Amino acid sequence: MENVRKFLDSKLLSQSFKVSGELEAQVTNAKLIAELYARLENCISVLSDMKARKSYIYYGGVADQLGLLKRKTEINSIWEDELLSRVHAEDLQKKYRLEFQFFQLLNTIDVTERPDYRVVTKLRVRNKEGKHVLLEHRLLYLSSSEEGSAWLALCLYNRVYDHPGFEIPKGVILNTRTGTIVDPGEPSFSEILSLREKEVLQLIKLGRRSKEIAEKLSLSLHTVNRHRQNIFHKLNVTNALEACRVADGAGLF
Repeated sequence: MENVRKFLDSKLLSQSFKVSGELEAQVTNAKLIAELYARLENCISVLSDMKARKSYIYYGGVADQLGLLKRKTEINSIWEDELLSRVHAEDLQKKYRLEFQFFQLLNTIDVTERPDYRVVTKLRVRNKEGKHVLLEHRLLYLSSSEEGSAWLALCLYNRVYDHPGFEIPKGVILNTRTGTIVDPGEPSFSEILSLREKEVLQLIKLGRRSKEIAEKLSLSLHTVNRHRQNIFHKLNVTNALEACRVADGAGLF
């Protein structure tokens, strides 16, 4: 699971950020929006600045129910780990995978349309008594950089109460303008690597050298080396060992 997050982290933070002039003012506006959500919905609101690599946290009433200390309102991370450490492991992995799919989707649509899309996920989270309660998690991007990089992200955590007929989806991507659900399988996290790249990486994992891989798959040595470089680039790693760890943790094999 940590490898899934590490991979998502590298994708988000390796973007190019050019923010100047009028765009700088959007950070202040985004903080006001995040604070307003926390007050109106009694939720936990987290604004993450990918460029600055920090987050601003605003605590509504749900924070008291969870027993959060509410000491840190600004952290040097894009991840709100005090809260995320309380999320059920299965739900946390689902959250990271869906957020990766969301990030991939954002790169295929016009920057002006991005605020129309959001992730909605139901999470089991430990409260102050150590029991799991349900939270609705929403993720949306408020602003993009001048190059179109996903820049300011807003996460909202609301308490979910059991009422007949009232259900929060386990995990979907929504277009709030059209009211449609985007298939989270497009693009799929498992399809980051091509079938051939997976074959090459599987043989690398077994300790095979490039020449052996070329013979096994009836490829030229040049083609195998090109596949290796493509794998490293897609997984944001620098060597074969790290590539195998990321692929294993992300379930890419």
